[in-house]
Amino acid sequence: MMQNNFFTIEFNPETGTIRSLVINNDPDRMNWVEGLFSWGLPVGFEFVGMKSADNEVRSCYRQETLELEVIRTLEADRLTERYIYRNTGYYDLYFQRGGLGIYATFNDSYPASDICIRKRCHAHIWCGGGHSYIHARKMGPFPTELALILTHGSLDSYSVERIEQEMSNDRGDFVLHPSPCHLLPGSEMVLEWQLAAFPEGKFQETLLAAENGVWAEFAQETVFEGEKFEISVESRHLKDKIAVSCRGEDVPYQIRDGRLLVEYTPETLGEHRFDFQIGEKQFHIYGYCSRQFEELLEKRVRFILKHQQMKDPRSPLYGAFMIYDNEEHSPYYNYIWRDHNTSGERGNMGLLVCRWVQMHPEDTEAREALELYEQYLLRETYEVETGIVHGDIGKHSCRVRLYNTAGLINFWLELHRLKKDIKYLKWVVRSIRLFYSSGGIRFYPNGTLFSDAIDMIREAGLAADADELTELLRKHVTQIRTIGICYPPHEVHFEQTIATPAVAIPAAFHDRIDPDPEILRDVTVQLDVLSRFSGDQPDYRLNEIPIRHWDEFWFGKRRLYGDTFPHYLSCLTARAYWLYGRISGESVYREKARKCLRNCLCVFFPDGTASCAYLYPFSVTMRNPDGSVHTPARRGEFFDPFANDQDGVLYMILRLGGLDALL
Repeated sequence: MMQNNFFTIEFNPETGTIRSLVINNDPDRMNWVEGLFSWGLPVGFEFVGMKSADNEVRSCYRQETLELEVIRTLEADRLTERYIYRNTGYYDLYFQRGGLGIYATFNDSYPASDICIRKRCHAHIWCGGGHSYIHARKMGPFPTELALILTHGSLDSYSVERIEQEMSNDRGDFVLHPSPCHLLPGSEMVLEWQLAAFPEGKFQETLLAAENGVWAEFAQETVFEGEKFEISVESRHLKDKIAVSCRGEDVPYQIRDGRLLVEYTPETLGEHRFDFQIGEKQFHIYGYCSRQFEELLEKRVRFILKHQQMKDPRSPLYGAFMIYDNEEHSPYYNYIWRDHNTSGERGNMGLLVCRWVQMHPEDTEAREALELYEQYLLRETYEVETGIVHGDIGKHSCRVRLYNTAGLINFWLELHRLKKDIKYLKWVVRSIRLFYSSGGIRFYPNGTLFSDAIDMIREAGLAADADELTELLRKHVTQIRTIGICYPPHEVHFEQTIATPAVAIPAAFHDRIDPDPEILRDVTVQLDVLSRFSGDQPDYRLNEIPIRHWDEFWFGKRRLYGDTFPHYLSCLTARAYWLYGRISGESVYREKARKCLRNCLCVFFPDGTASCAYLYPFSVTMRNPDGSVHTPARRGEFFDPFANDQDGVLYMILRLGGLDALL
């Protein structure tokens, strides 16, 4: 055991790794580095031995002619880990991407919310070459955070190794991959990082205080055609050699007020990697250039209307909006796999088309498509008399899901906005009553906030119904406030989209119905939990995008577990931020919402096609609880071929003000 001013470390002498790291001021004694494997274990190496003296521990490993020595030195305020790879053979060694790996087993799993809040952390990972880090925060309130800060060498990417049987409730063990390298006989490659504990909110200062520390950020990671990227880099070494490039071309920069500043107007759409050299440190960050929002929106709507609605009247799916397979260039439907049917989250297309028709009433093609879709819902999934929402065609009661009820309430509200027909509001009343009589009082839905529905119902002259629903919603809000941050499990034990309604539903209630300052106080507590899911990395797929790590498996074609940055549900954090900023007056949350919404736009492509999610890790391996391989490593780093549920992003942007929400 080793101890300094901030944490206590236990080692595993059988593997030469770290078994436990506990922050000293933690009453819950959470182990920050718990996983299926051990912290610092090199992938594919044989353990040779470990020895310790004073504040230093040395572990040795071997893989044929490649030797690895790991030196861990505990200082007063941090732990330094130095990984030295040596080629002891007589021939060259080449390592491609993913060829080397080190387990960084931050304790990022999801057993139950009360455990997660106290004894689990979110790991926000950034592998950007010489500027790489992991920002780890407890999932619940805690005054101290932990950082892994790369001080020597280069990290290229990370992989995850997950427990198959945990399904969506285990983010997995992380494997950090050094950048590709070439080792001559007798030569060595050094990778070094520091683990530092620091006060909450002081990550940037801690990063810059480290040796060779760098902080790089965009004003906006995602820009539109005609806008420019604005990048700021801080470092103590700005007097050294500096070079900046993008797509192989030099980019001009300025040094002002101790910062390196870049302004760059992209000439093409898509990803833009900016490469930096500051002294000996080389690193990169990622921006994205999108079509103008109005053009992107119209392209997407046209694609849906042309390719993603069933037009064959012989089919029970007639009128439904469907998944589109961008590889096969055809629609797709699967009755057995509920996230591949025409209900649930596929309803995002109906919401988007309905908003589009509200904006463009002269668009007869879209209006006719919307009419067909409404007929499909009434024929196959919605019971007008009861308010029940079935999960697929045939109105089978075995496929009822409260999430779908909330989503369809939203659709009827949109149709009322379009047609001004009170029958839709009567259906909404019926469905809200059913929602609460079916256990909704303890449910955390994302499809609707209810408060806007009650406003519309009252304005339509249904005052008695509005009063009744207000009291039902008041009880729901009170229940959310009473439960606090130890949320009940839903389809996943603990996740971002349980925290988003815990913020958004009370915030909307405060905004539209009851501006009780005690509600705002409780929403602020919920917001702290929600904000911990979101990262700060200089990448359009990561910055202000909440951690989600199972969506590609459920909604995608590849059906691969692993970090999905972004996914359409990311934008629910933006809605929660927007609402909180509205009731609190804190403008910073409007900025956070804007970043989140912009960065979600990368799932929409210039030709109108789209993807349900980007699978971010380099690879994903599924293991059994005993560590054996269940499914061998599969490559990540791709946009899934299925266009499925992502149109909720465009709909959310329109709900929050359209272009105004992005500027």
